Amino acid sequence: IEKNETLYVNLEDPRVIGTTLEDLLNLLDVYYSQFPENVKKRNYFFLDEVQTVQNWEKFVRYLLDKNQRVVISGSSSRLLSKEIATELRGRGISLKVYPFSFKEILKSRNLKPAPFYSTYEEAKIKKLLREYLVWGGYPEVVLDFSLRREILREIIDLTIYKDIVERWGIINIKALKLLFRMLAFSTHLSISKAYKNLKGIGINVGKTTVANYLEFLEDSLVFYPLRVLIKSYKLQELYGFKPYLVDNGLLTSLGVQDEGRLLENLVFTELLKSGLEPNRDVFYYRTRDGKEVDFVILEKGRVKQAIQVTYELNESNYEREISALVGASKELNCRDLLLITWDQEETIKTKGKEIKVMPLWKWLLSK
Repeated sequence: IEKNETLYVNLEDPRVIGTTLEDLLNLLDVYYSQFPENVKKRNYFFLDEVQTVQNWEKFVRYLLDKNQRVVISGSSSRLLSKEIATELRGRGISLKVYPFSFKEILKSRNLKPAPFYSTYEEAKIKKLLREYLVWGGYPEVVLDFSLRREILREIIDLTIYKDIVERWGIINIKALKLLFRMLAFSTHLSISKAYKNLKGIGINVGKTTVANYLEFLEDSLVFYPLRVLIKSYKLQELYGFKPYLVDNGLLTSLGVQDEGRLLENLVFTELLKSGLEPNRDVFYYRTRDGKEVDFVILEKGRVKQAIQVTYELNESNYEREISALVGASKELNCRDLLLITWDQEETIKTKGKEIKVMPLWKWLLSK
């Protein structure tokens, strides 16, 4: 691509605040006046924070109709609107950009994955992992760790609450905030349970409103409901969902301190960043005797791997964690059984099954 065949505009730049659809069309005229040889070429247009311009999708469709290549980016939930998909007539491809993965954090610290690590390197990796477990992978947090609390608070207050409130015209902001906290602290939830919890603390909100708020949080890519792997749709709804947030820093900022909860959420987000789609490629599973496996991964219609997550495998939880994996293995015909802990490593052979116990840091670097 030649440099003069590209046009980049940051629409949050103070010099272009208030840009209108007419301004974008005028900008196009200026571009072609500077490079008239590009009028008949297929050029690249990069429009950052495009949602700040009203009716921007009409400009994008105009470019697409002229066979131009267009890349748009933005942080607002307005980019997720179904009306936009209709406006672009299925001619757009969405790419989701998540907070840093652990490998990306290591890269930012000039640490590269390797077959072996020195004692010093391993200690450094574990220190970074502890920070990642608690504070997450938002680039602003990783690159300016001293302001992590303030940055995360701003992400929640401005980027999440303000964006959702403005996008959908939410009136009951208190209910939204309490619901978001509920998602952070809950291991299982359903619309009915969330409604009852809010009602129990005196929040007057309808069940339909609760369902809508959950959908808004999901559409904004900060909350992911993981459903049980089961054929019956009715039973799937009955079991509800396991709630996960897109970044551990959000959990910490909301007050979550439980290491097991943080570790499980981190494993989920890494599966997400590896390209797995919740409720299509990854589910949770309940065995016939009621035991639960945190994640089962599907490939070509069959269960490829079953993953259990616990901060520490000890006498009090050994039977529960292991028997759940063994039961899932038999019922789902799955041989690849993995148990992720903070820092334990061994191979457990029981009842004709082999379970690999792996420390979190090694699992993250093996992906």
